[in-house]
Amino acid sequence: MKARAIIVISGAASQVPNAIVNETLKPFTLSVLDRQEILMAGRMILALEIGLDPAHLDAIESDLRSALDQLDVACELL
Repeated sequence: MKARAIIVISGAASQVPNAIVNETLKPFTLSVLDRQEILMAGRMILALEIGLDPAHLDAIESDLRSALDQLDVACELL
């Protein structure tokens, strides 16, 4: 793994986005280097730093966006 990326998700406080992210990332070969969650005023910010193969970056982003599309959350891959 030669690349790192940060996934940031924000929306209403719920464990559903956490579960969806975990399931979506499961098929990929990556390592979660850091994971932070902030809950404030009924809102959540979830941030993950991942180590990954750069060739998988677009597929990870596409799969996350598709999986989270039904929820009212914002998702960015940096």
